[in-house]
Amino acid sequence: MDEIIRQADLKKPAFLCAISLIAFLLFSGWAEAKPAKTPEKIKTIIIGDRVVDIAYNLGVIPEAMVVRCAMWPLCKNRLKAMIQPLGCPNCVTLKRKTIVPETAGKLGIKQIIIEKHPNYCLYKPEVKPENVVPLLAGKGLTIEYVDFSEGLESAIRQTAKLVGRESGADSLIESYNKAMVKAKGALPEKKPAKKVLIIAGVYQPQTGKTFLRVEMPGGYSDRFLLDPLGCINVGDALKRPKTKVDKGHFIIRKLDGLIKAKPDVIIMTGDAFAVQKVLSVQTKNYPNLAAVPAIRNQAIYSLPFYADSSVIEYPAILRQWTVALAD
Repeated sequence: MDEIIRQADLKKPAFLCAISLIAFLLFSGWAEAKPAKTPEKIKTIIIGDRVVDIAYNLGVIPEAMVVRCAMWPLCKNRLKAMIQPLGCPNCVTLKRKTIVPETAGKLGIKQIIIEKHPNYCLYKPEVKPENVVPLLAGKGLTIEYVDFSEGLESAIRQTAKLVGRESGADSLIESYNKAMVKAKGALPEKKPAKKVLIIAGVYQPQTGKTFLRVEMPGGYSDRFLLDPLGCINVGDALKRPKTKVDKGHFIIRKLDGLIKAKPDVIIMTGDAFAVQKVLSVQTKNYPNLAAVPAIRNQAIYSLPFYADSSVIEYPAILRQWTVALAD
């Protein structure tokens, strides 16, 4: 490595960028969970994102799960390849009412672990994992609960007991608390008050089409990321009067509204390529976009979306957003 550095022209921006990227990857930490060993699969079905996340970080995973996978990057990118997804809590109580007991019967599962959370879903308050309980009556299943009303530490201990990992609870709580202290310590004392636009990208490889969704103010990003950093979500400046908002986002095709919104930073969640492609094309169609502060200053970052599912990974995600948004 030393020889490579000696031979390189340190004045070249590309080289400096490469070194910076290596340093970031080595020292910033990842925003996803990385259990030391391959998780052990246990005979249970877990209903609720946060309980699945805790179990995963304790080193175990259920045979099947009922979670908001579409809103949870860790689920989409990793967990659904290891755990059978049965749908979201709304789906299994309205459209697929027999899927949980049928899956339990096929897999010989007797235990169902259900998340109880005072604010399970910000976008759909009526959706609760425990709503599935009446559909399990008379099926010979043991229903267990993990209650988050007393905080995350209690929920970790409850989960650990139910999945047979009580010995790992203290270690997980300690590592989480240390990460949280570090994340809070990295928050800027002087709030930057930057205007931020959050765009979720979707790319369809079969068709080559791209779709963009803008996150409205008041959602998960505001509550867990922008508010602690003292930043402002300006997504509503791009919304047209009749545009429908679904799960805190609305679809957008033209980005000329950026000229009026003047975001200091653009955050790309989901598929960053989709956002980059549309920005590239529309900057040519609307030359004035080049004067938007985020575009002019190249303050455009790909960051993980957080919907309060990856509760154990939250400190790492908060720290990553801090690095991007803090002065």
